[in-house]
Amino acid sequence: MTVTLFRPYEHRTVAQPVIEEAVISATEKIYKIAEQVRFYLRERHSHLFAKSLMSRECRAELLLIIADYIKENADLHIPGLSLEKQIQTLQNEIVHLGPIQDALDDPTVSNIEINGPYDIYLEVNGEEVYRPDLAFQDEDHLYRVIDKMLLPMGKSLTANEPHVDSQFEGFRICAVLGKDRGGICSDGPAVSIRKFSPDILSDEYLIETGTLNEEIIEFFKDAVPGGSNIIIGGSTNSGKTTTLIRLPLYLDKHERIITIEDSPEMMLRQKHAYKEYRNIVALETKPHEKPSRRYDIAKLTGVSLRMRPFKIIIGEVRFSEAARQAHEAMNTGHALYMTIHCSSARHAAIRIVQLAGDGYNDDVIAAQLADNVDLIFFQQKIKSQRIITEIVELIGYEGAKKPIVNPIFRWRKTGEKDGKVLGCHERVGRISASLAEKWRNNLIPEERIRKWQTLPGTGGEGQ
Repeated sequence: MTVTLFRPYEHRTVAQPVIEEAVISATEKIYKIAEQVRFYLRERHSHLFAKSLMSRECRAELLLIIADYIKENADLHIPGLSLEKQIQTLQNEIVHLGPIQDALDDPTVSNIEINGPYDIYLEVNGEEVYRPDLAFQDEDHLYRVIDKMLLPMGKSLTANEPHVDSQFEGFRICAVLGKDRGGICSDGPAVSIRKFSPDILSDEYLIETGTLNEEIIEFFKDAVPGGSNIIIGGSTNSGKTTTLIRLPLYLDKHERIITIEDSPEMMLRQKHAYKEYRNIVALETKPHEKPSRRYDIAKLTGVSLRMRPFKIIIGEVRFSEAARQAHEAMNTGHALYMTIHCSSARHAAIRIVQLAGDGYNDDVIAAQLADNVDLIFFQQKIKSQRIITEIVELIGYEGAKKPIVNPIFRWRKTGEKDGKVLGCHERVGRISASLAEKWRNNLIPEERIRKWQTLPGTGGEGQ
């Protein structure tokens, strides 16, 4: 299922729910009134309603709106229940997300996995943590919380749509319905929530956690403004996007940057680190049943070429059309960064040929890619840590299936301690003369180029 950005105006409800006059319990009345208040919030405050899931500030503002709405509508007051108590109960029913609310608010939590009402896992600072102390009251309670999360986005989990994959600013949610309700999950409902960092991780943090070292940061400071085309490879949840969105920070803040992705995950303009970078344009895919009106990664890459980009950043290349368009962009002299799923730096070089090739002229495509792609970073999640384990220069191919790479940095494991892996990054090679010339043409100082053309420990110059 395609992940789509929530647009409030596309999810208008036609008829407003009406509270029945039948004699019902106070709890049932609360549920019915909550339904009407949710309708009001979705119609009048949809953006704030959705943002409140992850923002304490938005949630506080929403609580005031709910209180004012109840006070202004006397027909919603429940006899025998104080107005203060009714407002508090409704606020909790509409806004609070039960046992996962604190995890959603906690900036150290990046993923929440819910495997039924009593099994919740959190990823805290990169480490998977089982939290038996966090539990829903029962399966119905979990379904109510799922409904709360999906409703602001105009979505619902039903037998007709037993899998919902949606995204809003700051997070992505995937929910599946249990088989006992006509769904696809054998053991009841399950939910996966991915939170996006509100800012760019600092150099100091990445060094401390072992993602990279100071010398790699120095390398970035020359490779990025030096005009290098870069592929970042790795598996799901290995930190590819985290590395990708750091790269433009090494550019002049006035350079024109075009970002392209399926759904808003990079969000550079919303990051504090990019507050002075005003020349950024973010393009997102737009699905449509008619191919001519569909804007996929490939089509958006073509659009970006006509927007005078200095750098093009593609969130992820998964399909052949996107890979071919990215190849065409590099082939016409445009600098580009992208991520790709792969199992090693060499595999990234093979994978891009498989995607960009047509099965007939792959040798030609490989030769062109070797001329255009300069560097491949490979990133892995090892235990709780995300580590750049390889940085290589793509030199060429033997045919189309055997890339020739020049290793520049490599991570070496040295041991384990307290459940964490220990290791170090080592520079193992030097850049080629052709990459040095590219950097020279992009005005990287000669002394900096000589540093990277010197083989570590020898003082020898690259050829």
